[in-house]
Amino acid sequence: MFRRILIFVIFCVAANNVKSQYDPQFSQNMFNKLAVNPGFAGASDGVNLVALNRNQWRGTMAIKTTVFSGDMPFKFLGVNSGVGINFINDEIGNFTNLSIHLDYAIKWELDKGSLSLGVNAGLLNQSLKASWYMANSESDFYTSHEEDPNIPSTDQTASAFDAGLGVYFESEIFYAGASLSHITEPEADYKNEFNFKTSGTFYLLGGYKHKIEDTAYELLPSVFLKTDRRSIQLDVNTLVRYRGRYWGGLTYRYQDAIVVLAGLEMKNGVKFGYSYDITTSAIAATGNGGTHEIMIGYNLDINFEKRTKRYKSVRYL
Repeated sequence: MFRRILIFVIFCVAANNVKSQYDPQFSQNMFNKLAVNPGFAGASDGVNLVALNRNQWRGTMAIKTTVFSGDMPFKFLGVNSGVGINFINDEIGNFTNLSIHLDYAIKWELDKGSLSLGVNAGLLNQSLKASWYMANSESDFYTSHEEDPNIPSTDQTASAFDAGLGVYFESEIFYAGASLSHITEPEADYKNEFNFKTSGTFYLLGGYKHKIEDTAYELLPSVFLKTDRRSIQLDVNTLVRYRGRYWGGLTYRYQDAIVVLAGLEMKNGVKFGYSYDITTSAIAATGNGGTHEIMIGYNLDINFEKRTKRYKSVRYL
C-alpha cells in the first residue's frame, strides 16, 4: 500500500503538464459525420437530422455524451453550399464539456462525385464541479477530497471561441473525409484557478458500398481514424444492409473494443440505430466496461427542382 502511495505522489510531482484526449468517442460514426467533419454539411440531398446518446462504461468512470446535429444544402450567391449546426454535450466525471458550432461548406460537382470544403466556428463551454470524491480503498464508501489544493474551491465555468476545418468527398459508392478540430486551441479562462488548453484532433474517415449481385444485400465497409498526436484510435467496421432499410454489423476498435451494431430505416425516412461496445481493454477487468449508444436520424428531401405532376380526371375537364 505504501509503495502505491509513493508511486502516486512521485507521478503527481513529475506531471506538471498533463495532456489527454478531449473529443468524445462514438461507435456509429458512419451516421454521425457532421460531429467530426464540417465538410459534410449539405452532402445529403435534404435536411439531415441526427440525435445520438452514448452511455460509456458504468459507475464512477461513466461518460455520458449527447449529440444533435442538422445540415442542409443551399445555394449562396449562386454557389452550391451547405450549412449545419452541431451540438455536443459531454459529461466526464466532474467535467462537463458543451460545444455549439455552426458549419458552412462549399461544394463542387466533379465527374465522379462531389467535393466539399467546410469550416465550423462556435463556442466551447467547460464546467468543473468543486466537490470531488475519491473511492476509499478499504471500503465501498466515498470520502471527500477537499484537501487537494489543485481542486478549485468553487464550481467553475468558462468559455472560449473554437473552430475546425474539414474536406469531404462522396460518390455513389464511396466516401472519404479528413478534418481537424480545435484549430484555435481554445483555452477557457478560469480566472487563474487552473489551466485547461484544448488541443486539436485529426480525423480520417472512409467507406464503400458494394451491392451483392442478384440479392437485396449490400456490404458497407468503413474505417474511422482519429489522433491527437499522442494516441491513435482506429475503427474498422463492416455493415450488412438488407433492402436499403435494415442493417447489422461489427466494428473492431484497436486495443479497445468490439462493437455490435444494428438498425433500421422506416418507410417515413426515420432511422433508428443501436450499438453496444464490448470492452476488450484492461477496463473490462474492473466490471465497468460496456457501452450503449442510441441513434435517431431523419432526412427530409428538399429538392425544389422537382415538380409534382398533377392530373385531372377526364370527368371534370
